[in-house]
Amino acid sequence: MLSKAQEGGLTKGIAIATNALAISHLLYADDSILFCRANISEATTVMSILKQYQEVLGQEINLDKSESISCPNISQAFKSKFQECLLDKISTSLNKYLGMPTQFGRSKEQDFYFIMDRIWKKLKGWKEENSSFEGRGVLIRAVAQAIPTYYMSCFLLPKGLCSKIERAVCSFWWGSNSSNQKIHWTKKDNLFKSKHSRGLGFRTFREFNLAMLAKQVWRFHTNPTSLISKCFKAKYYPHFDILQAPLGNNPSYAWRSIHNSIWMILKGSVGRLGMVKLSTFGETIGYFIIIITKFSPLRLVMGMLRLSKT
Repeated sequence: MLSKAQEGGLTKGIAIATNALAISHLLYADDSILFCRANISEATTVMSILKQYQEVLGQEINLDKSESISCPNISQAFKSKFQECLLDKISTSLNKYLGMPTQFGRSKEQDFYFIMDRIWKKLKGWKEENSSFEGRGVLIRAVAQAIPTYYMSCFLLPKGLCSKIERAVCSFWWGSNSSNQKIHWTKKDNLFKSKHSRGLGFRTFREFNLAMLAKQVWRFHTNPTSLISKCFKAKYYPHFDILQAPLGNNPSYAWRSIHNSIWMILKGSVGRLGMVKLSTFGETIGYFIIIITKFSPLRLVMGMLRLSKT
């Protein structure tokens, strides 16, 4: 119903760039986001659609748990009229959504420090159990290193925060706490080496963060028709492929994080020239010169050599 209303011109949705796809709604497992312009007619249309939804499915929307977020340049008088139409509370900002921060300040370490707090609470609780070295290793790999994975797949964590998390992991490994500091019998780098390199196999958080972001780059490259790929392409690299995308002016922190990992895909790619013969009824009419990469064969057609009849 929301899509039909947008197609009929009753709602416009929101677009992050001039040529970007206008989005009227985003649906999650147990949460939904609806977009509309700040006018009474679109708000009335959205509320009528929600009422139809309730009547057809017999489900009631809990407006007490719903809220509207408006642009900062909207007057308070108009917000009051808008609230009377939508029948929910209006908030000026949204600090977090689905556990992710939505606004960033100058200090990114302070914005993501809640990750360090979560890991430290886990480590502090385990210290009371006096686990063996084998048990501590399992807890570090299965829990402490898994907590920031969700955030690392979207944002680049500051180097200082990654170092603090690694130091906390090392302190837990050697059994140190705030009141009893124990000797670290080897340097931190040896703990975070792979087992093939005679280490313990702990993840280096900074490198794992870049790997997770590079996975997003590869997803944009191989699946350009997805909604998030279309939005990022329209906003930041409308005339390029993501592997050649510039950083741009005043980018968001999400795009800045993803852009910092493009070099990993380029470094891991291997290119070579190939040639494909084009013929009809046994007669050769030309050749295609193609770049074949390690990950995406036959991806880019460079040109064609035509043969003249003699």
